[in-house]
Amino acid sequence: MKILHLNTFDDPVDGGGAEVVLWELIRGLASAGHDNVLLATRDQPGLQRIERDGIPIWRAGLRNWYWSGNHTPKGAALRAMWHAFDSYNLWMQDYLLRVLRTERPDVVTVHGLSGWSAASWKTIQSQGIPIVQVLHDHYLLCPRATMFKKGRTCEKQCTSCHLLRIWHPNLSNALSAVVGVSRYILDRHMALGYFQDVALREVIHNVRSPSALGLDEPTPVRESPTGLRIGFIGQLVPAKGVEVLMGAFKTAVLPNAELWIAGRGKPDYEASLRKNAASTPVRFLGRMAPRDFYPQVDIVVVPSLWQEPLGLVVAEALAFGKPVIASKRGGIPEMIKDGENGLLFEPNRPEDLQESLHRLGSDRAMRVRMGKTAKISSANFLDVTRWIDGYIDIYRQLDKHGI
Repeated sequence: MKILHLNTFDDPVDGGGAEVVLWELIRGLASAGHDNVLLATRDQPGLQRIERDGIPIWRAGLRNWYWSGNHTPKGAALRAMWHAFDSYNLWMQDYLLRVLRTERPDVVTVHGLSGWSAASWKTIQSQGIPIVQVLHDHYLLCPRATMFKKGRTCEKQCTSCHLLRIWHPNLSNALSAVVGVSRYILDRHMALGYFQDVALREVIHNVRSPSALGLDEPTPVRESPTGLRIGFIGQLVPAKGVEVLMGAFKTAVLPNAELWIAGRGKPDYEASLRKNAASTPVRFLGRMAPRDFYPQVDIVVVPSLWQEPLGLVVAEALAFGKPVIASKRGGIPEMIKDGENGLLFEPNRPEDLQESLHRLGSDRAMRVRMGKTAKISSANFLDVTRWIDGYIDIYRQLDKHGI
């Protein structure tokens, strides 16, 4: 079977976690004997074909006001025009049509529609090719893909998001199947009228490859066995709740404790965090590989303020046997069994996080017990074979029933 994967970016350097997962999927499907092709956008005009790891990659010049991989700040008016074009971008469809007719895939798996827009569903459908949409984020509900604005998660679509996505629920019925990377993200879309006539609606949690995490190598020895270390790893942006964590850490009564923060963000935001952390036992480590970070901390905190569709940082921490304190947001509660492999808290109540930090940070026996359970519970998020089989099963159902 030949599978065409449609995404915004072809390189995780330009994108992020979704692209890492995409390449895990491509490599897994290739190992299972399936042919894969990737079509993504680029910042140069025209259509280019390259290869990476033996996988054909088509790169199409984005026909919009700017390429979304360019992280240079844009003004509000320019962003608004970009999103208006991206609501239904007919100017990208000839690229897609050329690749479909050249590659003749058996199925198209759509990962990131930003840049391609929902018009791509109609283009693929016109060629009689089944479409599997994977929901990695909130893009179909919110142009920013986060449903997070002005420091708060959006409980419903704002007027601008509703207008930019007004036809999308009906257009989504062109799909053959939809996969949510969590029950939360699928249900959120269904509640807003998406995929009502779609034959296959499945939840397949994303996974991380043990080898990619370095779990098949000897675990680094902790530098110093003394003191409690609380860890955060991820992008340093307001939606990740770093400031909430720092505030709770300052007020929790935890003698000899340090807060280790790994990751990068915009320079001005990082500077404000560092200023806020002055004269406190908070260490900023920059980017770190998972296998270099997790063994050095005792507790991992995932204080997300936005509705994270899944949050693979949780899976990584569990895999290294670390208890996780995480917010009740998005798909995160699908990974944490409260009181068993970690603790859940309500991020709108900072005192909840403070209490969780004190409870777990002051009880070593609880940390040891939860750490052992965490390691066991990580198995579902490390089983790449089962994950790949889930997608193959969907492709086979589409082929068998001619959906």
